[in-house]
Amino acid sequence: MALIKCPECERDVSSKATACPHCGYPLTPAAQGPRPVQVIERTGRRWKGVRMLGWLLVLVGLLALVAGWTAEDSRSLAPGWWIALAGAACLWVARAGAWWHHG
Repeated sequence: MALIKCPECERDVSSKATACPHCGYPLTPAAQGPRPVQVIERTGRRWKGVRMLGWLLVLVGLLALVAGWTAEDSRSLAPGWWIALAGAACLWVARAGAWWHHG
């Protein structure tokens, strides 16, 4: 920690201080220069809904697969795979749609 001079009152101030304790002059780099731009992603509700449906289908598909494996029934594995793949497709479509419309 070093001492710097306040540009306003010219007294010694800690280099880690956000403002001068004597005069209140802001010393943070954000206050002295331009602030960084913050990008906020605004994804539409429709794409969030498709994403939720995708995760739900993946979860149901995985549960069907686990149930098929524990019952050792190979006939119940195929629907589980199809449901999980449909969920993965929904996730892909949701990401692509949110990227395309990004608004």
